[in-house]
Amino acid sequence: MVKRLEFTIPPQSLLRQSDTAAVLSVVAQLIATAQATTKPSLGLATGLSRSAIDQAVHRLSSMGLIGVTGMSTNVGRGRPAEVLGLRPDAGTVLIADLTPNHVHTAVVDLSRRLLASKRTRFALANGPEPTMTAMFAQFQEMLGPLGRYGLPIRAIVVSVPGPVDAKRGVPVRPPIMPGWDEFPLTERVADEFGAPCYADNDVNLMATGEARSLPGDQCPLLFIKVGTGIGGGLVGAPGEQPARGADGAAYDIGHIPAPGLHQEVCTCGNVGCIEAVASAEAITVKLRNVLGNQELTRPETERLVHDGDPQAVRVVREAAALLGEVAATLVHVLNPARIALGGPITRSSDDLLAGIRSVVYQRALPLATRNLTIAHSVTGELSVVVGAAAFGIEKILSRDAFSTKSGRF
Repeated sequence: MVKRLEFTIPPQSLLRQSDTAAVLSVVAQLIATAQATTKPSLGLATGLSRSAIDQAVHRLSSMGLIGVTGMSTNVGRGRPAEVLGLRPDAGTVLIADLTPNHVHTAVVDLSRRLLASKRTRFALANGPEPTMTAMFAQFQEMLGPLGRYGLPIRAIVVSVPGPVDAKRGVPVRPPIMPGWDEFPLTERVADEFGAPCYADNDVNLMATGEARSLPGDQCPLLFIKVGTGIGGGLVGAPGEQPARGADGAAYDIGHIPAPGLHQEVCTCGNVGCIEAVASAEAITVKLRNVLGNQELTRPETERLVHDGDPQAVRVVREAAALLGEVAATLVHVLNPARIALGGPITRSSDDLLAGIRSVVYQRALPLATRNLTIAHSVTGELSVVVGAAAFGIEKILSRDAFSTKSGRF
């Protein structure tokens, strides 16, 4: 069954009618995300004249990008308005979510429909080329059944669990990705599929998807992922891209020192990083020692947490207290409107969420917390896919993209 991903793409608020590429971009984005799907509603959303909207719709239709999908319900006088939508054959975004132990691939069309999704176990520690081979084979397996639709690939978005130089499309010294430093990731993928490729840190994409799936007043939004490592992503305002910093290392919060004198060695080589004592991997290691079971796996840990095992709950609550201290510090620095928690261990129960909430509300000043929301991610296990789809569609329907097109899309 095809699932539609629910997110929006905030368009530019001020448009010059003479900037044809910008007008086409905004109108296409509004139609793609169903924020405005009739000519009257497009006029209200953009402030453009009827003739400008008519010209933009005609141009997008001539390009083969949009078409009429039905008629609106007539609630007043006059003829019902035509409902516009992206054509089913307008194209797709390929998404690869590379995690330390899995390759998750997905295909999403430009109207946000999740057409296919596949997740297989594969260790990134095998290195870049074996991972590329596995990822390409998985994509080809998924695209085979979709080939009969003749859907062109418009963009590929790759998520990696470490710092990324988004401009160059290369991982930069990722602690849990040995052998990946400076690997030409986007170039390699673009050459394989003949379409533009973009790469970003996984939590940046999670933050993007979360922000696009919530009302604008939930920004600044800080996304914290608790997985093999601990990462953070910040979207400062509606429609903005996540803060990446000078070299793509912004909000890599897993390497903030944990409160107290902890001596656990982190993957980065330092001791006492919050990642080394409060990540899902660290929780599993500690629970192995508590239970005397060195064969305990991460999924088994998540199951124990979900089932309310007393020892597992205690270990999670200890990790939550440490994470809460770090989150309270970030609240003072960033003053976010919302903190979203993601990762399988956070979805297993409310213990991690409750523990972080408790410490943040206790430690942070009332002014910084009086309107603060701390909650599970609304995008759940599809957080990377939603963020990558939003990012890819924004790129495909951007002003720069339309400025280079004169005929068919």
